[in-house]
Amino acid sequence: MTIRTLTVAAAAAALAASPAYAADKADYGVNLGFSPFGGSIGLGYHHTDKTTVQVVVGGAPAMDAPFKVTLDGDEYTPNIGSAWMGFFVNHRPLDNAQWLRVNTGIGMGNIKGSVTSDKNGDEYAVEYSENPVGYLGLGLGAGTSKGMFYGFDMGALFTAGPDIVPAADNKKDVLEDLEDTVFFGSVLPNVQLTVGYNF
Repeated sequence: MTIRTLTVAAAAAALAASPAYAADKADYGVNLGFSPFGGSIGLGYHHTDKTTVQVVVGGAPAMDAPFKVTLDGDEYTPNIGSAWMGFFVNHRPLDNAQWLRVNTGIGMGNIKGSVTSDKNGDEYAVEYSENPVGYLGLGLGAGTSKGMFYGFDMGALFTAGPDIVPAADNKKDVLEDLEDTVFFGSVLPNVQLTVGYNF
């Protein structure tokens, strides 16, 4: 993780760490989210000051990732796209820290793409297609009071793992190395920035 990534995450966390709700509680909220799995739009129902349920749809067209994967000494470029839908429950367990949320839920959809060697063009097709998958994380901000809100979330998707298929003419076998990377395992890390409006 780069210094820039850490700085952005810290700034987002500071921005999000504001009181989660006031006396004027909203019934509903809409939001836009931005994560490694693409953009998203969500609709939330604030059941109580402490608990919000959400439905979210999101995704991204296939594109080169902003990072490289090093396998057996060679660099590979991931090209990944996604389309998904999720149902989530956000709970604020602490009375004196309502800006802190526990976020859990399930998602359904598809993450699909390829990983290509920058050196010799070797390619591996990658697809996450088993459904549903589970999500668990912690969030800051994104409360229940009326008006604009901001949020920062960090968590993980728990999947059955990807199907990885090497191209028939690959010159080098790095399948096991690829399966052992954090980006293509059964547990996928996630961070998300959210901006929305409660009404």
